Amino acid sequence: MADNVGVKSKLLQKLQVVFASGETIFQEGEAGCEMFWILAGQVEILRRVRGVEERVALLEKGDFFGEMALLEEYPERSATARAVSDVVALKLNKTDVKTLLTRSSDAAMQMMAKLSERLREANRRLELLAAGSSGQELPPLPASQGIEGWAVLVHDPSGRFFPLRPVGDTSIGRHDPVTGVTPDADLSALDIDRTVSRRHAIVRSVGHGELWVCEINPNSNGTFLNGERLETGQHYPLRHGDTVQFALVPLRVAVLRH
Repeated sequence: MADNVGVKSKLLQKLQVVFASGETIFQEGEAGCEMFWILAGQVEILRRVRGVEERVALLEKGDFFGEMALLEEYPERSATARAVSDVVALKLNKTDVKTLLTRSSDAAMQMMAKLSERLREANRRLELLAAGSSGQELPPLPASQGIEGWAVLVHDPSGRFFPLRPVGDTSIGRHDPVTGVTPDADLSALDIDRTVSRRHAIVRSVGHGELWVCEINPNSNGTFLNGERLETGQHYPLRHGDTVQFALVPLRVAVLRH
């Protein structure tokens, strides 16, 4: 990430902090006025429930945490942050964040994208709550109505399959514990080494039996179609029997009907 943010090395050296594996970065309930942006390593976020610490998130390179300390007048940490491995991070107060975002458009875009994801997820949860509150007033759907499945991505070693939307984009990636966002095709269970990006790619259906795959994350570990690496942002046609590999996870395209 240090290379990506594009700021001067002196500024990075000033902001960079290191935590040893097992070290507590901050404790739930204590005061704080800085946020942290992970450059390397993993950090777990813990909250005390009925006197017992429970993990609520596992963060990694590119994630940030503790940002509410910059927004509240009397900041108090709502959770504990602890290094799971050796961690390198940027420690940022309000002035540091302003300087970083001013000098680096890449950093600004990354932060805005992450905040946008969190806002979208919050809105989605509100919509689900609203739908649930009025769901009892809705008549049941006829038994003949169901999901229209016409194409799937198949993981042959495990037998798992992921339905593709008949029209529009099917998102491919891993569950994001920070935002709570889960892609349509969540490959987390197939990707124990976390080689797949959280927002890795999409498969687009434009109707008439046409499928296209597009890698959407320029920092991913690659997307491959029948062994050929794809360019980020470009759409490539998919056909029945093709193998599309997201990082280390290979999936087979199966068109059930046209």
